[in-house]
Amino acid sequence: MKAESKLSRLVLASPWFLLIFLVIPLLVILSVTLGFHIPLVRSTTPLLVNNVCFAFLVACRLFRYCAGLRKSIRYGAACCRPPRSFTLHSPVADVQALLGKAGYSCDADGRYCEQRDFGYLGTTVMYAGLFILLSVGSLDNLRQFSGVLLDGMGPATSLSKVNSYRSINKGPLAASPASLPTMQILSQSLPDSTYPKGTTTVALTAEDGKTETSTLVPGIPLRYGAFDISMAKLVFQPEIVIKDKDSGTILFDGLVRLDPLVQKRGAYSFYGLFQGDILGGGAYYQPEKNMLMVVVTKGDEKVVTDLAFQVDQQVLKGDYILSCAKMGQWSEIHVIHRRHKGLLFFGAVLAAIGLLLRVAIRPQRAWLEETPEGCVVSVLGKNTLRLLKLAV
Repeated sequence: MKAESKLSRLVLASPWFLLIFLVIPLLVILSVTLGFHIPLVRSTTPLLVNNVCFAFLVACRLFRYCAGLRKSIRYGAACCRPPRSFTLHSPVADVQALLGKAGYSCDADGRYCEQRDFGYLGTTVMYAGLFILLSVGSLDNLRQFSGVLLDGMGPATSLSKVNSYRSINKGPLAASPASLPTMQILSQSLPDSTYPKGTTTVALTAEDGKTETSTLVPGIPLRYGAFDISMAKLVFQPEIVIKDKDSGTILFDGLVRLDPLVQKRGAYSFYGLFQGDILGGGAYYQPEKNMLMVVVTKGDEKVVTDLAFQVDQQVLKGDYILSCAKMGQWSEIHVIHRRHKGLLFFGAVLAAIGLLLRVAIRPQRAWLEETPEGCVVSVLGKNTLRLLKLAV
């Protein structure tokens, strides 16, 4: 029974036991920051299982602490008795009476006393906040659906079809996108001082035929049912063709994705890398004037040339003939099943308040043992120690 009691206290009371649930999150952080894959965290499943188990344990602790709120003896004599003690030259009965007048409760045999404190309530509140945080977060991860697509002006795209997305991240119980509308991009605005990443005006048509027109601004999601539809940025995608000047051999022919630069390089605000079998390089783009600056690299050789899209059919530079056959202009659209951020924030605040209460208000407890000299006392809590020292 004693071993079972120690195990029970380890699982349901000890803060050290909770540290095992930090192992997988730390491995995930190390995997991301150090840039290498750790076998245990190659997918999100281990982290999700870890959090679900953590939430279950926190629920058990919360139930235990809630049950203890109504009891006069909450911690119990078996928990955390300090090794040090001192002797009072007073019988146990007198010490019990002194503690009783100060609001302490004693157990059945009178050898253990404790005072009800708000720190215990703080622990309960902390576990309540953790349970909200972990359970809501785990449920959101189970129901997770996030998709990314590149779309431009033209025919409408059905957001309810999985094959419309370039990439999808789904949880085991992922929310269905069946309720999402079709989306048609009506216009795209280039980045300016007001909107550094540009904007996209879209028409969203529901199953019943009702159409809503909205302007998507990066950083401001549009709420649609249980989903958020947002624009991340504008993306340009020119098809760059590079040929050998003498033989006419095609050295590179492919689409190059150009993303917004954090800081402009001169007049150019978009940039992307490309790599072929023979050569590689990068391309800069100035959408206001349809100007491309292509940097071709082959070993230590570097060739830089300017190319006006739809004006210059071909440009000869060094040993290369460069051309741009077409230019795609896309909006990167993100569709995400909305998380319960309000509940998550509430749970985090609740847990922080409970932790502060527990740290600020320490338990006041005393263990009494009768001896021929008087009463041997072990104490936890400065207030209890001060009270008994005054009685010496």
